Amino acid sequence: MKNRINLFRQKPQLDFISVNAAKLKRIFTVIGVITFAIFVFLIIKTVQLDLKLQDLSTKKETYLKYLLEDKDTEANMRYFKSKQTQLNNFLKDDANFLPYYTILKQSLDQSGNTAILDTITIDKNRETRFVVKFTNYNDMIAFLKYIESADFLKNFTSLSLDSFNLSQNISSVKNYQLELKGVFKELKETT
Repeated sequence: MKNRINLFRQKPQLDFISVNAAKLKRIFTVIGVITFAIFVFLIIKTVQLDLKLQDLSTKKETYLKYLLEDKDTEANMRYFKSKQTQLNNFLKDDANFLPYYTILKQSLDQSGNTAILDTITIDKNRETRFVVKFTNYNDMIAFLKYIESADFLKNFTSLSLDSFNLSQNISSVKNYQLELKGVFKELKETT
C-alpha cells in the first residue's frame, strides 16, 4: 500500500501574519503616523515651554537686579506704607478736636466773664471733659448761670458739673475751678 499525498485535499496551513499582512501594514502605518504626530506635538510644546521658562528667568534676573540696586527705594516704600497704615489707624480714632474746641472757646468768650479754659479732652465719640478757672467768685456764679442758658447748651446733648475745686496759691489769691463733662452735638446739628 502506497501512501499518497493529496495536495488538493489538504488545506494549506498559513500563519496569521502572512494572511493579514496588508491589514497589519496599514494598522502599523496609521499607528506610526499618529506616534510621529504626537512626538512632533510634544517637541513643539517642549520648545515653547523652554522659551517661556527662559523669558521668566530673564524677568526674574531683571527684578532681582532692580531689588539689589534699589534697596533704598524698597526701604522707603516700606516706611511709607507703615506710615500710611499708622495715619489710617489714627484717622479712624480721630476725635475731630479743632471744631469742637473752637465751639467751646467761642461759647466761653460769649459768656463775658473772665473764664479761663484750663484743660480739655474730647474723644472720638464727642464726649468731653473740660476745666474752667476763675479768679473771682462772682464771675464763677455768673458763668454757672450762663452755662444753663440755651445759647450755651445748644452745643451739647448732655452737660453736667462733675466737680468744683477751690484752691489758694502762695500770694493768697483764690482760684475757683469747675470741671464739666458732657457730649457735644454733631457739628451738623449745632448749626
